[in-house]
Amino acid sequence: MSERALQGLAASPGVAAGDVWLFDAGETPDAPHRGADAERAAALAALDDEAAELGAQAEALRAEGFSDEAEILVANQLMALDPMLRDEVSGLTTELTATAALRTAAARHAELLAALDDPLLAARATDVRELGRRAARALSGGGSAPPTSGPVVVVASDLGPADVAELRTSEAAVVAIALVHGAATSHAAIVARSLGLPMVVATGNDLLDHADRAVVDGNDGVVYLDPSLDRKRWAVTEMERLADRRRTLARSRALPPVTRDGRWVSLLCNAATTVEIDAGLAAEADGVGLLRTELAFLEATAWPTEAEHQQALSPLLALLPGRVTTVRVLDFGEDKTPPFLSGTNERGLGLLLHRSEHLAAQLRALLRSAGETELRVLLPLVESAHQMRDVRALLRSAALETGWSGPLPPLGAMIETPNAARRAREIALESDFLSIGTNDLVQYTLGYDRAEPLATAASAADPHVLSLIAATVDAAHATGVSIEICGESASLPEVAALYVGLGVDELSVAPARLDEVRATVRALRADLAGAAAARALACDSQDAALAIGRALLSDELGHEEHEVLDGRDGVLA
Repeated sequence: MSERALQGLAASPGVAAGDVWLFDAGETPDAPHRGADAERAAALAALDDEAAELGAQAEALRAEGFSDEAEILVANQLMALDPMLRDEVSGLTTELTATAALRTAAARHAELLAALDDPLLAARATDVRELGRRAARALSGGGSAPPTSGPVVVVASDLGPADVAELRTSEAAVVAIALVHGAATSHAAIVARSLGLPMVVATGNDLLDHADRAVVDGNDGVVYLDPSLDRKRWAVTEMERLADRRRTLARSRALPPVTRDGRWVSLLCNAATTVEIDAGLAAEADGVGLLRTELAFLEATAWPTEAEHQQALSPLLALLPGRVTTVRVLDFGEDKTPPFLSGTNERGLGLLLHRSEHLAAQLRALLRSAGETELRVLLPLVESAHQMRDVRALLRSAALETGWSGPLPPLGAMIETPNAARRAREIALESDFLSIGTNDLVQYTLGYDRAEPLATAASAADPHVLSLIAATVDAAHATGVSIEICGESASLPEVAALYVGLGVDELSVAPARLDEVRATVRALRADLAGAAAARALACDSQDAALAIGRALLSDELGHEEHEVLDGRDGVLA
């Protein structure tokens, strides 16, 4: 079959080639009900198959000497054979399809386990929920089995952020992702960038046409199905070139992120998983500037309990002793809406304060899990100083209830809307630090929908957005608090250079981007960057502001370094 090129949007940089895995993240919405007997038989057979697979995996692990790991799989196997779970699945199939019954029954059992006082049993809630998802996914027939060897390109209609995180840790050697739908600023794209997986989105339905192999060009936003021999050779060459570039940048990891005239800019990483934290620490991040907590609960059927929060947080925070650890409380909404909040328009801190008992539960779990970290608590979509005072009162109560000793962890506000930026000074007076979330700030300032393809990371260079960022930086410094940028725009060298010029104290980016951002900071003089930022604020377009950032880097860098740091048309290089 001849090569087919599908133009989409570049969502995560890089080039990769591999065998196609047609992946389905869930049941087809309009799947017909085939009758109770047929649905019941299909659902129970799926549980049997899952139990058999888990048993086989356990035996393989035991044969290799991994007895403890094998016992974990055996416990999961017993869940699949649990008569109570199977009875509930059978009952639900009178009205629900087999896949829906599996997900619903597993979610209910997980909720019951999570509510138990026994922490060991409560900890099994996630295992039960995942069991239902795996069985339902295997049954849906919407996707093919992953290739058993070699690099794999995942092709799907759409994926959520949790799906992307799971793919990275699946048995298949996933090297890239291509989606029919999606946007470059979606949370799924953010996770892909964090994990260093090239991604192209919004390619159209032709992507689902049968193909054995694919090349994903995450720099130019093109997917090549059944690529020609020349295309495959180009992809291999490009992969090798990018790998060489990463190795070149990695050699400077031991060097401090200090401008040529001596201004220190702290480099932190954005993360949601142990994989991302490990990658950030390997790249010499000073800590975590944004730990996303909501991704662990996107399939939840009820608000997470304190025990569930602690179970999710403890393994992550255990990796960060002595490190800055900025944990953002749940940021549900839009493409991060779990089933139990379906139809809810509220999001961010406003949503949490209307359910303050659930926010309090997470704050208690945070304090119990903090360990030796330098914990900071970050609040999403803050709109007023009053909100900060309300949460600080909840944090004080959580400290009393958990026996927290010492001063309260610093409490920070995410500035993500034009209104919040205009009120940044009064918010800063009630905060210990500020963090600018440029992804949402772009959306709300320019009227974009982050689920649509208009916005990119480079949109933060629009002068309207830059002026709000500059005002927020000034407000933070006027009140004596530090300020970070944790949006994806900080990963763009030309935009990061402007942020340094505006006086930002910390840049938090995906682990895969830390090396480039460090090289950018070290190449700059803060005074020249400040002058360039002032000129960018006076521009009349995003492109003009980006050109100033690129010119600044061109003037500051030697030719070889500039080739390494070059960004193209607002796409992460």
